[in-house]
Amino acid sequence: MGVSLKYITKPTDLNRPQKRNKTFFLCILHHTYEYQLVGILKRTIKNCISFQYFRRRNTTKYIKMRYFIQFLFFTLLFSFPSYAQVSNKNAKPYERTLTGVIKEISGEAIPGASILVKGHPTIGTVSDAYGNFVLKNIPSGKQVVIVSFVGMESKEISYTGQKSVTVTLQEKVNQVQDVVVTGIYVRKKNSFTGSASTYSKEDLKQIGTKNLVQSLKTLEPSLNVVENTSFGSDPNRMPDMEIRGKTSIVGSLESDYDNTANQPLFIMDGVEVTIEDIMKLPMDRIASVTVLKDAASTAIYGSKSANGVIVVETVRPEPGKLRISYSGNFALQMPDLTDYNLMNSSEKLEYERLAGRYTAKDAYTSQDALDALYYSRLKEVKRGVDTYWLSEPLRAVLNHSHNLYIDGGDESMVYGVGVSYSNDNGVMKGSDRETMSGNIKLSYRTKSLIFSNDFNIDVTNSDHEPVDFSTFAQANPYYRKYNDDGSIPSLLESTEVAGNTIYNPLYLYNIINKNYTKEMTLRNNFSLIWRFWNAFQLRGRVGVSKAISKNETFKSPTHPDFLSATQKGSYGSENDDNFSYNGETTLTFGKVFKNSHTVNFVAGWYFNQKTVSKNAYTVYGFTSDLHQNPQFSAGFTEGDKPTYSNTLSRSTSFYMNGNYSYKNRYMLDANLRYDGSSVFGAQKVFTGTWAVGVGWNISQEPWFHLPWADLLKLRFSIGNPGNQNFDAYLSSGTYTYNSSYTNHFGTSAVLSKFANKNLAWQKTIDKNVGIDFEFFKSRLRISADYYHKVTDPLLVSVSMPPSLGFTSLYTNFGGQVSQGFSGTVMYNAIKRQDMRLNFNFSFNHSETKYRNIGDKLQALNDANSTNNSYRRYYDGGSPDDIWTVRSAGIDPATGQEIFIKKDGSYTFQYDKNDEVVVGSTADKLQGVIGASFYYKRFSASVNLRYRVGAQVFASALYNKVENLSEDRMYYNVDRRALYDRWKQPGDIARFKAIDNFESTPMSSRFVMDENILSGESFSLGYETSGKWIKAIKAEGASIRLYMNDIFRLASFKEERGTEYPFSRSMSLSLDIRF
Repeated sequence: MGVSLKYITKPTDLNRPQKRNKTFFLCILHHTYEYQLVGILKRTIKNCISFQYFRRRNTTKYIKMRYFIQFLFFTLLFSFPSYAQVSNKNAKPYERTLTGVIKEISGEAIPGASILVKGHPTIGTVSDAYGNFVLKNIPSGKQVVIVSFVGMESKEISYTGQKSVTVTLQEKVNQVQDVVVTGIYVRKKNSFTGSASTYSKEDLKQIGTKNLVQSLKTLEPSLNVVENTSFGSDPNRMPDMEIRGKTSIVGSLESDYDNTANQPLFIMDGVEVTIEDIMKLPMDRIASVTVLKDAASTAIYGSKSANGVIVVETVRPEPGKLRISYSGNFALQMPDLTDYNLMNSSEKLEYERLAGRYTAKDAYTSQDALDALYYSRLKEVKRGVDTYWLSEPLRAVLNHSHNLYIDGGDESMVYGVGVSYSNDNGVMKGSDRETMSGNIKLSYRTKSLIFSNDFNIDVTNSDHEPVDFSTFAQANPYYRKYNDDGSIPSLLESTEVAGNTIYNPLYLYNIINKNYTKEMTLRNNFSLIWRFWNAFQLRGRVGVSKAISKNETFKSPTHPDFLSATQKGSYGSENDDNFSYNGETTLTFGKVFKNSHTVNFVAGWYFNQKTVSKNAYTVYGFTSDLHQNPQFSAGFTEGDKPTYSNTLSRSTSFYMNGNYSYKNRYMLDANLRYDGSSVFGAQKVFTGTWAVGVGWNISQEPWFHLPWADLLKLRFSIGNPGNQNFDAYLSSGTYTYNSSYTNHFGTSAVLSKFANKNLAWQKTIDKNVGIDFEFFKSRLRISADYYHKVTDPLLVSVSMPPSLGFTSLYTNFGGQVSQGFSGTVMYNAIKRQDMRLNFNFSFNHSETKYRNIGDKLQALNDANSTNNSYRRYYDGGSPDDIWTVRSAGIDPATGQEIFIKKDGSYTFQYDKNDEVVVGSTADKLQGVIGASFYYKRFSASVNLRYRVGAQVFASALYNKVENLSEDRMYYNVDRRALYDRWKQPGDIARFKAIDNFESTPMSSRFVMDENILSGESFSLGYETSGKWIKAIKAEGASIRLYMNDIFRLASFKEERGTEYPFSRSMSLSLDIRF
């Protein structure tokens, strides 16, 4: 037995590069098993290459080439054990031959796949560069051929004499989902006791391509992205999100936080980043995302992790030949106005007539003039005037993004370079946003050392719409947009008729009112890894970040805001400069003892310093729009000066994490962290946090014998993570310079905030119980968690007497309890080689309660009651509760509202002391129902979001139906204001009389049940490696179509997007790999 290798017979062939490159591979592709192994090496060296050519040209190249051929040969030799066996000269030769091709599900060829005859290790071959193979000398009788390739599921083929076959290998699944990436260390999920979920780039891109948050909210049940009912789909506003409910107080106190109160911590490639960085990150740069939810998984981040942690790992370069990948995304975004319920022109005119708008109220008002006004408007309505103002500032916009990534290298040095561009223009004209990004990743390995550097740059330009959407929404539909000559009138109604000024929204829109922002962020992280003694790793990292932004505003001197001002027009400028540096050192140990005991240990030190500088000014007095530079202004108004602030915050941490697993059956995680931060009081600078998690994999027990159960695992964790998400000088006494008053010592200062040296850290006791099931060969997978979080004490500001010179003091008191459950159910209905059908169901429930609040926030409760806010701060109450007085509806006899007192009695008198909880804006249950289907190269998915059991305060009914003043009649209102009104005694109606303009207090009459089903994501994909792909020298391509937020069905129609509308989108994604 031997191997015969084809070789070059003419040395001159080496002068032709194409011939020379092909020859190296032809030397190892054909196997005939005719010679002894000793002869193989001789013939390879002697005949495969004419070394005289190299000797003449370059002795060094000759030696390197010789070693290369030897290395290549022995690599092949030991890659296939069959070649190392001595042949039996007396063995009977076989003549049966099988030809075929090896492909992926996408249709791409698989070169280098191994094809062997089962039970005959000496009979085998490998596929060539196009996936083709020829398997010779197959023994007689029925045989089994095994096809395998690294990273793919092996496949067995029954051979009964057929001449050819096409084999499709499927990629091994759940490789990403089988690990937990914390940003500091990586654990195998089967030995991890914490609650964490990991999603790959493919999972994310199956939902959408807009940004990470859009996809993650569909995949992760514990993540709740709070809907912004005011600013809808505004591209220049960041989302508000929370993981597993709230740990900090919300409402009027949220301004005390550096970010949103309950926002999770974001980690990208092991470094803390902001939500702005996450939103700017191109989807194609993401490798995986891990959501850490309980104390055992988040405790490594200690006092920053009470709100959960989202860990993002970006694509890393891999060794090999140079690879180029391109991704393009094209999205058509359209405004969604289905939740608006405004009157048309005939309805609005009829409403005004019934409400007494055209009836004289006194002897000084001419009825004839009112009649003439009414009939003139009726004439316009009859002529078909019905202006749909909502469409005027809106547009259907085509957004696009592009990402180009190049990587390659060898075992010592790898590199990756990426550039991307995206524009995310909004559906309102003038609201634009574009981002340009670049990143360079370098990694060099030498022996036990690895040097890495990661550089990123982001440049963002954003522009805001000149007029709020609500200005267009309130314009009456019987007004014309243009005059007969085509000009735009400045007023929709004369001031003599309306009594006040009603501007044409189009007139305001065409007046220059700019709000433009430029941002640039630079980040660089350098790391060094030293691996020693097999089980140890020492890692050091240092990083710097620089973010600068400039916001410019200009308002024309012709703007109505300056109608009565002496200095018209304004220019404003605000400059922010953020600089931070941080570093980290970690020591990691991991080893398996006696194939049973797995031990992992991590210890580290982290430090960070952040400096934020801000300066701003506003000047007035411009003669025209021609010159918008501040040099052309009249200067500051009297008493005004530029503003300036500079803040500095520092933090440091020491942490340890240990993990033990016995045969993946019994598991233990322990975390200890000691944090210090300048945010808190001088007596409370440092604090400690801890967490412990245990797990029991019952399915690994020797006595567990259920053939249909593949996994049964119980988890429990407890710990006390904290929250540092506060203003830099929260505990410090701060002063404001007052340049208007000077003394012998210089400029005077005014105390603006009182110090509290005992201000303590806000911590949360977090408990979690979890269970994981896998049944029927993992076709049915269930994972569920119950959590209970207690934050005590809270960190809030309390009102102080004005005589002290400041209005509030920051202190610790009270507590907050959040509890709930979440989970996922996944079922593989069809699991075949070329077809899969999966169903998924996720659920989440969360509720939060205050405790030990007392009456310390009574001033806020009184202010909220006066300002028509339904949020209150009481013991046992919730930040999601709706507090109002209960209502029994409209009295049929009198048309007045009947209120229910706390003792259950009825009254016509409204008393705020009778306020109780009448509903909750938190859903009883929410989640996603979805399905995904794969057939050969096609794939499709659908995901529907459901929300049930919540209540909503119907602000549209309260503000645009009943609680209307006579002045409000000059603006459009909800069409429900025209119907179901009390008219005369005996009428059973929902709303008061249409001509009753008395102020309506908030009551339970405006609280409605809200159940929602929305089409969150639909997608259809196709992967190909067809002729047109090969024509452009590409390896493969994928195309996917999306529809996101395409519909929304609700049990109650509440107006959404009052200042900026929501949107729907359809998009196309194209990925090409070279």
